[in-house]
Amino acid sequence: MNMQESNTDTIISRDIDIPLWLQLKSILQGRIQSGELLPDSKLHSEHELCRMYGISRTVVREALNELVHDRFIYRIQGKGTFISGRKEEQDFAGSNIGFSGEMIGKGRDVMTKILKQTLAKPSAREKRMLRLDDHQPVVKIRRLMIIDDQVRMLVDMSFPANHVSGFENVNLRNRSIYDVLKRSYGLVPSWSERWIEAILPTKKQAAFLKVPDGTPLLGIESCAYLSDGRAFEYYYGLHRSDVSRLHFTFR
Repeated sequence: MNMQESNTDTIISRDIDIPLWLQLKSILQGRIQSGELLPDSKLHSEHELCRMYGISRTVVREALNELVHDRFIYRIQGKGTFISGRKEEQDFAGSNIGFSGEMIGKGRDVMTKILKQTLAKPSAREKRMLRLDDHQPVVKIRRLMIIDDQVRMLVDMSFPANHVSGFENVNLRNRSIYDVLKRSYGLVPSWSERWIEAILPTKKQAAFLKVPDGTPLLGIESCAYLSDGRAFEYYYGLHRSDVSRLHFTFR
């Protein structure tokens, strides 16, 4: 029997009907699922995998491409291949309770770090989305969302100041903003529009989210409306797609 043994005590066999690439995929997938290969750790290079398992680069690439497709690993151009974290489904894109409310409802440990909370002039985008006049200020909030000690999202939110008087002075640390809006201002979102795009973060954004430079993120833009049709929240969040995925329900 012609077998090639790696330094991880796993083997590739040429005497069975299972394709070599599929054998390698199963080996690496097993090491990931067992926790031997940790999330965000760097995987061996193609050359190293060829040497370890005695197989060609074509076989290695096919196995790695399948693991990328199945979301077990991800690539960063110029840096290598890394292990994906276990992804959980997040219903945020179809929910009006907000990210904090959703995670708290699932029994998760939710923390928020407020990076900015101020009364300011709106950007051109905020002005257009919130349908503001030239001289209407907004309350701007930037915060990090941390779930079970893992940074998940960097979020910017803006609210027309005439809807939320004094909101720039409210203590929002570790609180659901939607819950505060409901309790303190009687504001409840009736519906929202959302847009999702794939983006690459700036160095500062990557540092906030504790991801390597060049890690793809999901940019989620949203505008929430009250039951009378007034726009009252503009939102833009950078979502770590390496640790969770968005779930949509269509009816």
